[in-house]
Order: sequence, then structure tokens, then C-alpha cells
Amino acid sequence: MPVVGIDLAGKKSNPTGLCILDDKIAIETVYTDKEIVERIYQYRADKCIVAIDAPLMNRETIKVRLADRLLKKYGALPPTMKGMRSLVLRASNIVQEIEDREYRVIEVFPTASAKILGVYDRDYRIVAGKLGIDVNSKHELDAYLCALTGKLFLEGKAMTVGNEEGMIVVPSRE
Repeated sequence: MPVVGIDLAGKKSNPTGLCILDDKIAIETVYTDKEIVERIYQYRADKCIVAIDAPLMNRETIKVRLADRLLKKYGALPPTMKGMRSLVLRASNIVQEIEDREYRVIEVFPTASAKILGVYDRDYRIVAGKLGIDVNSKHELDAYLCALTGKLFLEGKAMTVGNEEGMIVVPSRE
């Protein structure tokens, strides 16, 4: 099953990393919501999962969730921060559109994934080398980690952190 990994930028003027993990790996940088949903719509909703690095919550009640507190040790930022609020709003718009078409969406956190998988480094190029992939930016690396986490989720090799306020998927510790 194809997995679309998205390292979503809070602003459309900033780069968003997007990775499609299927029989092969396709990684790119996009900017607009239209570009993002067009890539997702290449796949049937029942044959695809979307793994996004952005807080998935009601845009009217942005708050710090249990999942955010539990993943703070991995570097999770609170959704109430100014820059994160714009990310929540943008994610809300995109997710509503794709969920209206019955796509399954999960929230992931690529930094936690890299740390749990034992490949984390502050230099994205080192992490990419450890993973054996070619990327042009940290955003593209994070998109790959989002997709990889989604794949692990489908294989039953991931766990959810949080509660009914919001769940974040991370790799299981082996």
C-alpha cells in the first residue's frame, strides 16, 4: 500500500517535503496545498495512507495535548506556539479536504522516528546516508521519515502516543 509522507510547512511560501513510498521512493519539495493534494489523489483512498508531520486538531481549540507532552523529550513543539498555530490551521484545511474523500490520515513526528530508529543526527545528510536515500533538504528527509513511519504503522511495527485529544504514531521500540 502506498504511503504519502508530508513534512508540512506552516506557510505556503516555505518548502514542504513530500515522499511517496511505494514500490519505489519518490521524494520532492512542493509549496502549495494544491500540489500536495494532487500527489495524494494519484492514489485511491482505500489504497493509500497519508502520514503528516503537523498537529492534527480542531482549529478552534488549539492546545497542548498529552501526545505533545509525551514527545517533548524528542523535541516536539507545543501547537500553541505562534509558528505552530499556522501549521495547525494549514494542516486542518488539507486534512479536511482529503478526509472528505475518505483518505486515512495519521499524525507522525519524524524527529522522534529518527531517534527511536537510532538514525538521528543534527545533520540531515548524515541521517539520509544512514537510511540510504538521496534528499536535497531536511524537509525531504522528514517527509521520507513520515512515510517510513506510516509504512511501519501498516506493518504493525509502530505505536500510538496520546489519547482522544490526539494520537501521534511513532515506530515501536524493537
